[in-house]
Amino acid sequence: MDIVLYLKNLQGRGVQKVYLNLAKGLQELGHHVHFVIRQNRIELDYRFLEHFYLFEENVTAHLDILLAQLDDPVLIANDVKTTLELKNIAPERIYHTVHMLWGERIFKQLRLLKWFELKRLYRDKQLIGVSEAVKEDLLHKVKIEPKSIEVIADGFDIEAIQALAQEPIDVQGDYILNIGALSREKNQKLLLESYAKLDTPLALVILGEGKLKASLEKLAHQLGIAERVHFLGFKPNPYPYIKHAKLVVSTSTNEALPGVAIESLILHTPVVSTDSLGIRSVLTGKFDAFIVKQASALPAAIEKALKAYPTIGSDDYEQFGYREVALAYLNVVRRVS
Repeated sequence: MDIVLYLKNLQGRGVQKVYLNLAKGLQELGHHVHFVIRQNRIELDYRFLEHFYLFEENVTAHLDILLAQLDDPVLIANDVKTTLELKNIAPERIYHTVHMLWGERIFKQLRLLKWFELKRLYRDKQLIGVSEAVKEDLLHKVKIEPKSIEVIADGFDIEAIQALAQEPIDVQGDYILNIGALSREKNQKLLLESYAKLDTPLALVILGEGKLKASLEKLAHQLGIAERVHFLGFKPNPYPYIKHAKLVVSTSTNEALPGVAIESLILHTPVVSTDSLGIRSVLTGKFDAFIVKQASALPAAIEKALKAYPTIGSDDYEQFGYREVALAYLNVVRRVS
């Protein structure tokens, strides 16, 4: 099957990595993947792709020409606007992926024009959300009216993550870990306040950069924990830090599908998280007791996890493997093939 994957660029570790993992899975399953971007911003390795295209100008026209050359293709896109005027593919062969909780962002920031635009763009479209939280958000907060909406998680390269985790790190001793941009959304303020209430010899390591770094460092001093809190900045390979952590703690206010939590399970590291909505698709079953509904309960949840945490096995994360995710996409797109 000819499958076209289309997104803006290959800059960053989020949606871009997800699409590359999807392409890898589809290719390994014997399909012809045509990977298209429209901005020459490339930070990730794409050399494994069989077909790669950069269309910087007249994107819709070039995409249409490509589609006309393929045998009854399917298009999976992360950019709705570019696909609106395509002529060489039927609407029922186009799927749009959604990787964020739009309702949470729109209404907190009072972006009403964006709300109306989303309702217009997603109306009668075939959508794929990365979690049940995304589906609920789109249907009940943004109140869109899609033709259909499926839930398929992001795919992860489990073997690569476990291999990269073998590299050495520059941290001595045992520690609790937090990873993410230093921002209001990641809510490290709550993390520091909760850590200050713990009776633990473990250090706190925070990986990430952001505009709140200075204020968070100041807060650590005010709380009397500055000597035990280590802001190590952004790490291109965070996996060894996850592997060696005694616990990963996430304090995000909202996430569509928290990748750090999934990567932690892949590396058999316990996770405690605030209820960021998307976390409910990750910490399920025996782990759901470690989703914290109220901020005041976070210190107790951390202490509980440090004392005893359920055994993490491959069956707790294998559904996030890129091959399994590629198969899930194929199950959806084959309905129109």
